[in-house]
Amino acid sequence: MSWLNRFGPRGVARTHEDTWRPRSLLVTGSAGTVAGLVLPLLRSRGFEIRLADRAGSGDDRVDLCDAAACDHVVTGVEGIVHLAGASREGTVETLYADNTAALANLLRSAVRARVPNLVFASTMHVMGMYRRDERFDESSAPRPDSYYAASKLHGEALCRLFHEKAGLAVTCLRLGSVTAAEKDADPGAWISPEDVVALVEIGLRLTAPAFEIFHAVADYQGSPLPASRAALYGYRCSRPAGSYAAAMQKVQAWWHSDERARTRRGASIASAGLIE
Repeated sequence: MSWLNRFGPRGVARTHEDTWRPRSLLVTGSAGTVAGLVLPLLRSRGFEIRLADRAGSGDDRVDLCDAAACDHVVTGVEGIVHLAGASREGTVETLYADNTAALANLLRSAVRARVPNLVFASTMHVMGMYRRDERFDESSAPRPDSYYAASKLHGEALCRLFHEKAGLAVTCLRLGSVTAAEKDADPGAWISPEDVVALVEIGLRLTAPAFEIFHAVADYQGSPLPASRAALYGYRCSRPAGSYAAAMQKVQAWWHSDERARTRRGASIASAGLIE
């Protein structure tokens, strides 16, 4: 049995009834858009934050493709929120480095440093080929819409591997369109930064070993999607979206000449051809 099955950081015994949460967090991809929205909220909740980004400066500049750099940056933290990686379509080779090799390094370093909890930013694009009127949940078969989505699905598989073999508590958040206001998000896909942070906090409290996948999209009135699986842990969407029908009217206007973008969850990414 892995030490992580029975103990929290620094060998402190934990139970399923614990209200323990980490105090110190490593947040990767700290120069990115999503991090810029959630970092102030995490700090306001009392977390001590260590930053890591390839585009950072000073001690915050970390390339997760460097295994030794990963080992160094995770030392001493009690939880990891992994927001780094490519966030748009690219070649298989580029996506492998940014979204697979870097995550594998981080997971290995977490085990070596005895960091019990990791939250991984996946994407709803792993379900992007579902039709907009279809009902599906976290147990449904993935239908990725791009090389990018497939790389995130590979990331989810790596997270499950380290859960199964090393006892990590890992939560994969399939993020929708994270913006401060619904009007700035892709129609039908919005989630607020506040609700992202609420999901992150659930993941950071899970007792090892645990593995969860949560759909991270706001509640839309009339949406075919059921509530996120995170509801089992007490999650409630604090900033619901508006009418799903109204969002679909916007979809029709945006992609009136693109049948696949109009009808598929992945929108223009689902419509785009594969990179040769």
